[in-house]
Amino acid sequence: MAYKLIALDVDGTIRSHDHPTSERTRRTIQSVKDAGAIVTIATGRSYKSGASAASDVNLTAPIVTFQGAHVADPRTGEVLWHAPLTRDMTAAALDALTGWKDVQAAGYLGDEIFVTEMTDWARAYGERTGVAVRVVDSEELATISLSRIVVHGEDDVIERLERSLKTYFDGDMYITRSLPYFCEILHPNGGKDKALEWLCGHLGVRPDQTIAFGNGYNDVHMLEWARMSVAVGDAVEEVLKIADVVAPPMEEDGVAQILDDLMGKGLIG
Repeated sequence: MAYKLIALDVDGTIRSHDHPTSERTRRTIQSVKDAGAIVTIATGRSYKSGASAASDVNLTAPIVTFQGAHVADPRTGEVLWHAPLTRDMTAAALDALTGWKDVQAAGYLGDEIFVTEMTDWARAYGERTGVAVRVVDSEELATISLSRIVVHGEDDVIERLERSLKTYFDGDMYITRSLPYFCEILHPNGGKDKALEWLCGHLGVRPDQTIAFGNGYNDVHMLEWARMSVAVGDAVEEVLKIADVVAPPMEEDGVAQILDDLMGKGLIG
């Protein structure tokens, strides 16, 4: 059996802020595509940032962004699938954050971020990602059907917040950490696994023909879902525990090493 769909997390998997995608990884991704497989990214980035990452490695297949709440064509921007929070969910999430000190919530929709206060973090995040940051009051924020809510804070606070929200919502919303200092709140149909399952149906690929690469807390469900799961380098312990294969780190082109090996065995395409 050959693998037909390869899903790649971006940050910490094929690139980082200090380590752009290598030429070897670019060449391998192109070879995988030439062999007849579909390559996509599944990232917590916004669509705009995700489309830039996809263009960087010459991907044209639909991409999964906003932590799995959004699937779109990276060439045209056409939204193919979207699972935003309902207004009631947004209001409930904001209410659940009441009383949590030293955190800031930001709502994401399209190419905009909504905050209730323009902090140094919010300003720097907008400048770094190139996404517009709008200040709105809490009442207005609660009326928007957001793609997701991201809560920023110190690592230990965010870890406690994630546990608390998972208990509080008990599956009624998807709660994850994308980074130690980011807790994300999404529609229960959000998540990279849900988006990739939809994408398989859209592309006519069976779930048992999929490979997923990741390294973070938000990759756990995706890796559990994929037929072959690959943890990259210094992945978090939760990812290392469930992965079928542990690849060398990003700095050593771990993704490319695994894919080159699979192609050499005739298992791609």
